[in-house]
Amino acid sequence: MAHRKNRRRRRQRRGDTASVGAVATSGLPVSTLRMLGCDGETCQETVVLRPEELTVAREKWPVVWIDVEGLNDAESIRMIGDVFQIGDLALEDATTPDERPKVEVFGHQVLVAVRMARFAGDVIVTDPVCLFLGDRYLITFRDRLTLDGFDGVRQRIRHGRTRIGHLGADALCALLLDAVVDGYFPVLEQFGDRLESLEDEAMNNPSRDSLVRIHDVRNDLMTLRRALWPTRDVLHALGREQTPFVGDHARTHFRDCYDHTMELPLCANDR
Repeated sequence: MAHRKNRRRRRQRRGDTASVGAVATSGLPVSTLRMLGCDGETCQETVVLRPEELTVAREKWPVVWIDVEGLNDAESIRMIGDVFQIGDLALEDATTPDERPKVEVFGHQVLVAVRMARFAGDVIVTDPVCLFLGDRYLITFRDRLTLDGFDGVRQRIRHGRTRIGHLGADALCALLLDAVVDGYFPVLEQFGDRLESLEDEAMNNPSRDSLVRIHDVRNDLMTLRRALWPTRDVLHALGREQTPFVGDHARTHFRDCYDHTMELPLCANDR
């Protein structure tokens, strides 16, 4: 998948959320900005309240990770854009809930958009996660309702079980995308259990409700495929193509992530 360059065409924006310079929508909670800075020896975590904290962190740490939770706070999103020089169009992509998985180069940053899978009751949903990879920093944008699938990566960094401080922000990006892929496995395992139950019902005790459940399963399968296939393309591009701020070590990790997706039982629809 070829990288898409910065586009001049501007899409219709999503109300006040995508209008980065606007005042935050009334009644909506503010975003939570969590900063994790690390070097080869130590790491530090904090909740960011002022833009100067981001500026100091960029100067102090070899690798800085800013995790933005909540996409309706235009003021906080504008602050991120100002400090890291992210354009409005790029921020619009980062805060668009229906964004499809892709890799796109925006000047001095790379936008990676993927989707994380989870069950909401009996329905499979996929939540968008956008990552901005730049020089010594990584910024993740996710909705407040999104399952935080990155806690395992934080634990590894806290306990010194990764060399992110030495390897760079691209290595952190690879770890996070690996976590995204890992999150599909329990969802697909539960999905497989549903298929087995539905097969038994269709063979032994078919009913009108069986048809409804078959339709629901088909919709869930299409949801997964719409998220997984382009995610594979994203990982293939990051692992095979020359991408700004992605070094050889991270490129190898992205290829491993791509291989990991090949283990996902996407052929479940054949049943």
